[in-house]
Amino acid sequence: MRIRLTILMLCLFTLAKAQDKEIASIKSQITRFSQYLMEGKRDKVVEMYTSDAKIFPSNTDILEGTELANYWNPPGERTWKTTYHKVTPVEIKVLGDEAYDYGYYEGTSVNDDQSSDWKGKYVIIWKKVNAEWKIYLDIWNRIEND
Repeated sequence: MRIRLTILMLCLFTLAKAQDKEIASIKSQITRFSQYLMEGKRDKVVEMYTSDAKIFPSNTDILEGTELANYWNPPGERTWKTTYHKVTPVEIKVLGDEAYDYGYYEGTSVNDDQSSDWKGKYVIIWKKVNAEWKIYLDIWNRIEND
């Protein structure tokens, strides 16, 4: 009986360590997403999504394919520069090669002499693609600033 209990405890410990490693990898992707936005590397932002990803921005239809790329890189439009972007996950749960993550985001955008602070909440479904976590479903909406 002790041997079985010891084996069970070792298995649970190993699973917890694997979960911690995957969560750290997702947190790294979250940080990279913010960095790419602030560096203006919007093509890199698009690459963080799976090939069949969908995004659900506030007040729009569901976007996918080239619509997703056009959202992050609007053709011919003058865009705001994101000077600050931070994502604060509340929970990240890994379920095999898929995971979910929800929490809050905040940021600042500037355009010429205008500045806009914003914040909101989000939910992301992640998929592991070739050993890398990528965003499959991404939904967010703003919370009014105080």
